[in-house]
Amino acid sequence: MSLRPLLTYAQEDEAVAALSDAAREAPQRAFVSQSMRPYLLAALLDSEPDRPALVVAGDDRAARDLAADLKQFLAPRPVRLYPARGARYESHLAPPPHLVGLRIAALDALVEGSSIDGDGADGGAGAPVVVAGAVALAEKVPDPELRPHGFTIDKGGLLDLDETAAQLVACGYERVEQVEDRGQFALRGDILDVYPATEERAVRCELFDIEVERLTFFSTFTQRSLEEVERVEIAPAAELAPEHRELAEIAAADVATAKDGDERPDVAELLPVDRFGELLDLLPADALVAIAAEEEIPPSLRDHWDDVTTSFHDADANHLYVAPERLQAALDERVVLRLSSVSGDQPHSFRAQAAETAARSLEAAEPE
Repeated sequence: MSLRPLLTYAQEDEAVAALSDAAREAPQRAFVSQSMRPYLLAALLDSEPDRPALVVAGDDRAARDLAADLKQFLAPRPVRLYPARGARYESHLAPPPHLVGLRIAALDALVEGSSIDGDGADGGAGAPVVVAGAVALAEKVPDPELRPHGFTIDKGGLLDLDETAAQLVACGYERVEQVEDRGQFALRGDILDVYPATEERAVRCELFDIEVERLTFFSTFTQRSLEEVERVEIAPAAELAPEHRELAEIAAADVATAKDGDERPDVAELLPVDRFGELLDLLPADALVAIAAEEEIPPSLRDHWDDVTTSFHDADANHLYVAPERLQAALDERVVLRLSSVSGDQPHSFRAQAAETAARSLEAAEPE
């Protein structure tokens, strides 16, 4: 159920209109009750549907929750989550496929203006909105030319199994006998099973010659079909193309077998760090940048930087991470809206009381 119709009330509110108009002229700060934050952000984003947006939350959990809420309010406009890697660069461990998929899909959406939503459906209803935690912004990203790019499979489209298998391997997918987890695929005759990095379920692609006759989500436990779909998005499961990730994969294997006291390989010798950059530098010039909870950003960035510099010297850390002061300065240049749940000298204020209990119907919710 879409909550988009509820945005009408905000669009008719004078205070919301005043904040929206002021933000077009100069950066604005506003106090907003935490329970009202997703609704207000959705209303403000909806006032400029053709403008791509980046919303910064305090951490990954807050970003995930906010992205889910914004999807409910803004659908069918595409809303993407951009999470942190889930593994430090200096650990030489590959991040989980689902996190890689979410990150690259979000980056591609911002950079290329993709309108494919997280369920593989064509959003086609405005520019993408990306929600990221502060730490995710602090992690530098490879040049877009260094990373693999996803693709889609459409029912009724043409598909060459050998070429698709090669594409999947280039995107970091592992070929197995039977698909069990994200980032895997299997071939059996004219059937391709693949577990996309960003999906909750695996998908089965059945061919008639080279035409995709049927696309079906299926259970990896029972192998039974669940529902048919018209299109599925295959997001990358690796953040670097094969030629660039080979050394990193070898290093990860060495680290896994290393004993205490053994010298670990230097990250700068394994990754093309000179071609890693800041996410904010990849944003379109007209992107709307908003901070969902400004009081949460500085401590989150400082804690992350302290952790990073225990593994790296400061100079080495700057190869792959953005120092808090630099990131704060970059945000100051781009942010047009800062929301806070701590009341201060903000020129705009929006207060709301959270419902004490969850309602089971609109009728029961009305008194709240």
